[in-house]
Amino acid sequence: MTSLTAIAQSNTVLKQAPSAKKIFLAGVGAVGSTFLKQVSNQQSLRVLGVCNSKGVLWLDHSQTDFSINDLHRAPQKEWKTIVRKLASYEKGSVIFVDASGNRDVAELYPELLSTGIHVVSPSKLANTQSQQKFDELHSTARRNNVKFLYETNVGAGLPVISTLKNLIDSGDKIIEISGVVSGTMTYLFSQLDKGKSFSDTIIRARSLGYSEPDPRDDLSGEDVARKFLILARTCGFRLEREEIEVESLIPAPLVNVDSSTFLNRLHEFDNEWKERLLHEKKKGNTLRYSGSMKDGEIRVGIQSVPVSSPVGNLTGTNNLIEIRTRRYLDQPLIIQGPGAGKEVTAGGVLADVLKIV
Repeated sequence: MTSLTAIAQSNTVLKQAPSAKKIFLAGVGAVGSTFLKQVSNQQSLRVLGVCNSKGVLWLDHSQTDFSINDLHRAPQKEWKTIVRKLASYEKGSVIFVDASGNRDVAELYPELLSTGIHVVSPSKLANTQSQQKFDELHSTARRNNVKFLYETNVGAGLPVISTLKNLIDSGDKIIEISGVVSGTMTYLFSQLDKGKSFSDTIIRARSLGYSEPDPRDDLSGEDVARKFLILARTCGFRLEREEIEVESLIPAPLVNVDSSTFLNRLHEFDNEWKERLLHEKKKGNTLRYSGSMKDGEIRVGIQSVPVSSPVGNLTGTNNLIEIRTRRYLDQPLIIQGPGAGKEVTAGGVLADVLKIV
């Protein structure tokens, strides 16, 4: 159980620093609890409180020892009360960090922003709603002079969103974005390259926490589609999810079965994938699951690439994003690194928080 002793001690030190930004954290899972550890080293930040799906824990300056386990005995969470309390602080002094991945929490963003509360989130839920809601969300932040930052929506801790914004703000024009933005998919195909079976790799990815509990959430391609939708909208393109072409890796007979049946029957499709990879290797190629965005149009699916190419060389959970602009046309700007993991994702969230500070 993650200890909040360091957070408490940091809060005690910051009792004399009224200019410190105040943090409220929703969600104390892998990313949220790691974020708390990282925050404890930041003297410009003070954690006001945390909540999970059931309870809310407000952190008192006078406390010197408490843990996330206290949430099990904490008062029941009530969002109206939480928002009202956060809004009582000076406008712009509170940062709401959403590491919950919960749709109900994402729907709070407009209210939080309209009351002068900054929002930082690794969750893609808010940014992948309708284009109208996306526009309203970001205009609410601008209108109230607060920040809504979401660097970790794409590429975990990789500086993808900020790079795009910097290019656009400096007068460059985004022409094309392409590459691999799913650590889960990189792991899958790099393991297939090594001769591992399709079923064993997916089960292994699930046990390592690289995939969702139901791997179909990753294999559907929806995660990659949502990331490219966010990239396109960040570049100023107006696009709805229904306009994106997405290739699913879920075997057709297993789309609608229960999770247990899905995992038990995956081996039926091992030979199909083995033959497909062998066919590519004869041509000096391999397969990667990638996306591309050009002229506001997005395609997501399997791509045949040379084994010796940068994308073909991806291993582990690494991502690689190529950005072609008017300035970086012949040689694209490349961003590469881990696209998954609680440490890098939490670090990306903290980086967004520190931008506000």
